[in-house]
Amino acid sequence: LAGFCEDTVVDNIDEEYERLIQHFRDSAKKAEGLRTTKRRLSHETLKLIRQCGAARAAGNYQLTSELARRCREATKEDLKERRIAVLAEAAEAGRSICITRRVFANRKTKMTALRCPDGTITSSRRVMEKVIYDSYSDLFDSHIHLPPYHFNEDGYVIPSVLPSEVRHAIESVKNRTASGPDRIRPEHLKSLPTAIVNTLSRLFTRYQSECKVPNQLKTSRTLLLYK
Repeated sequence: LAGFCEDTVVDNIDEEYERLIQHFRDSAKKAEGLRTTKRRLSHETLKLIRQCGAARAAGNYQLTSELARRCREATKEDLKERRIAVLAEAAEAGRSICITRRVFANRKTKMTALRCPDGTITSSRRVMEKVIYDSYSDLFDSHIHLPPYHFNEDGYVIPSVLPSEVRHAIESVKNRTASGPDRIRPEHLKSLPTAIVNTLSRLFTRYQSECKVPNQLKTSRTLLLYK
């Protein structure tokens, strides 16, 4: 990221923002490569999951069904091996085997019924998925209409976005939340060095001064607040 941290200016704000996101992705991959945490799923299973997603995106439903079945079988085997490994580690460390088994049992508990917004109770998996999807979509989707803001031609200068404001906004994001299409997780943002935070501050200040927003931000679920 050292090359991007320099105050290089790209005329097209969409290209500049895409460059920044690409740097984030590269840094995230390098950071993931340094981690030594044990995965619950094997690389073969993850590869099957990616293939299943690609087949679903391509509209090949027959291949998607076959890959989904193989994903379920591979995931089941991986979790079984993971369970054996965790129990063995608990025994070697002298921890309670009963508590470890109880933790696995709680994770396997499935939702058997769900109360719908109209008060009815359903046990259909498809209906429950739709209710949950609609609930979270309504929760995170903004229903606030923001009227266009007209700047007064009185020589008023828009204040710059401070690095401290960017850092505070990043720190306020909850950890372990789902990432967006850019696949950048909150943990990646919170580990950004000061130079990158300064770069974000410079970019946001430019967006304000030019009254322009990258298309990636327009399509994301964010609420723009006028400074």
